[in-house]
Amino acid sequence: MKNALKLALFTALTAVTAFAEPEWASIYHSLIAFDERPEVVGGNRPGYVKPIATNLGTVLNSNWYASASVPQSLSFEAGMPFALVPMGTDDQEYAGGAPTMFGDKKYEWGTTSATIGSDMGCTGNGTCYVVNGNKNLHNLPLFTYPYLQLAAGFYHARVVLRGMYLPSISELQGFSLFGFGLQYSFGQFIWPYLPPIMENFDVSLVFGMNFSSIGYTPEDYVGELDLDITSTDFEIVFGFKPIKLVELMLHIGYETSSMKSSGHLESHDPDSYGAQIEPTLSVDGNNGFRIGFSVALSLGDAFHPVVGVDVGTKTSFTTNVLYFKQQFGEDPKVEHVQGDVKKDNSNEQDEETPLQKKRRKMQQQEEPVDDAVDDELAENASEEEY
Repeated sequence: MKNALKLALFTALTAVTAFAEPEWASIYHSLIAFDERPEVVGGNRPGYVKPIATNLGTVLNSNWYASASVPQSLSFEAGMPFALVPMGTDDQEYAGGAPTMFGDKKYEWGTTSATIGSDMGCTGNGTCYVVNGNKNLHNLPLFTYPYLQLAAGFYHARVVLRGMYLPSISELQGFSLFGFGLQYSFGQFIWPYLPPIMENFDVSLVFGMNFSSIGYTPEDYVGELDLDITSTDFEIVFGFKPIKLVELMLHIGYETSSMKSSGHLESHDPDSYGAQIEPTLSVDGNNGFRIGFSVALSLGDAFHPVVGVDVGTKTSFTTNVLYFKQQFGEDPKVEHVQGDVKKDNSNEQDEETPLQKKRRKMQQQEEPVDDAVDDELAENASEEEY
């Protein structure tokens, strides 16, 4: 009898423990974070999905330049750059401990933000429910994707175009990217005033802007979730070439990213059959300053890989290893620029007046200099002094 009671008690405790064990968020509970309607329980959680905007923004805001210098002669570039953005603990939690969609399974369903003492930023739906991370996204190691990039430069100005398109594949309902950038280098204005050791130094301003769209339809759902990401990047880049084949670059800048959701989804999943999701949430990424260091190599006539690291809103690694750059013609060397400046200054100082030329010719021909010429030169000199 005693053993039977112990077995019954153990079974009951096991059942309670199993019932109370936290579970991964379902697809439905992950996606309703984008639904701002007040009546949707567990909806409207901007912090839950914010890491998407932050990490994609960092990926897109990388690789806008391959050098701090833009040559005066015509140049073309082409390649497939990409950045690696590792996922960290800041991508898995927000608001003092609530899981993001990349977070862990920490809480039972029904736990509220008030219970864990967290301000999750939910608005309009009364109670703010905590939703655990998504099992498929929790172990995602990093964000990255490559894109095609073309650039052309002329007279120290450079224009950059980038893009990528993927058709519908499985649950992905399409992906598109378009971006454009501008760069201008100012070395030609400062070279004449720098010592010879700094003749390979340059500085430039860089601006880039991206527009990206992603469509997603999970299994057992009808409709589509659309995410539109916009990002901007503004940087000042300092570059120095200790040797011809290597350029060391330091950049400081400010980046932004934002994400807007739209579309419509209807669940055919047995656990949430018929549930409607109306995504309308907009969220900004962790906008802020960034600083980075990179190294560019000029190998052969065209191969121009760039690698580096950035620290700011996110830590990221530049891995622009499939990049090619070709310059047509040669720019004037720094010595030529300085020589032209000095020559122009000497011409201004040594320019002769007609009377000075006449006196010089008379001296060269060993003729006596006319006193009238000397008197007039002296008179002109007195007038200039006056």
